[in-house]
Amino acid sequence: MLGHPGADGEDCAPGGRWPLRLGDPGLVQAALSARLPEAERSRALQLLGLSPRADVRAVAVVVCEPGLLHRALHGCAERLGGREGAPTAAHVAALWPTVGAVLLPGSVAVPREAEPGPARTAMGVGPATGPQQLPDSWAQARRAARFAGLGPTWPRAVVAEDLGALALLADLPAPTALAHPDVAAVARLGCGTDGEQALATLEAVCRSSSLREAAKILCLHHSAVAHRIRRIERILRVSLSDAHGRQRIQTALLLWQLNAPGNWRSDQESSRQHGGPHSF
Repeated sequence: MLGHPGADGEDCAPGGRWPLRLGDPGLVQAALSARLPEAERSRALQLLGLSPRADVRAVAVVVCEPGLLHRALHGCAERLGGREGAPTAAHVAALWPTVGAVLLPGSVAVPREAEPGPARTAMGVGPATGPQQLPDSWAQARRAARFAGLGPTWPRAVVAEDLGALALLADLPAPTALAHPDVAAVARLGCGTDGEQALATLEAVCRSSSLREAAKILCLHHSAVAHRIRRIERILRVSLSDAHGRQRIQTALLLWQLNAPGNWRSDQESSRQHGGPHSF
């Protein structure tokens, strides 16, 4: 059970700040489904206690192992709306062993600095939409969760609107992305000696405005980062001091991170077994 029972029988966040409602997974799935008729989705929202006229926001919570999901759902819901005096309720439901949903009223302000609870938890926040567009909010939330915590510069909670055109990279089929020569080169870099260190350095440099800023992210002296970058450039055969080369390799790195085998954020195994996160 999430939280502690309140006087009205609902679950409450610690300190009694606001109610956390355990939604029926079937009703939550129905509300998020693009396949069901509009009338059925409206009925599901009404049964969950959500107004069929007010905006709703979908949040996707993805964990690396099933045992973390309920705790992660609780933590994410509290961080998104559990501020003192917030007159709202979150509906949470585990949809698959490693994927859950949080439904929030669209009026809830999303704190950009929100961090999920347990380690190795990814949270994607969809836009506030009318109830009939909730499946689109869910699709955007699932896409945003794929970017959460990908590397040292990525937060573990990503708001879909903040991704902009980067979100399109998540829609590229994995076989197509992984077959590209630039992505394959980044994959080889990651599989080499100190591969994890090399990829972290590459990301920090590509997403920083200066070498010193990248060194600060990596907690290294800038000369040590410069030495690593020279080695990386030799392997990738691309200059990272050139704006075009840096953009090219940053795109390849992101495509690799999104589609790398074992990236639990993509929930590929769950998608195969249960029909995919957008299929219900």
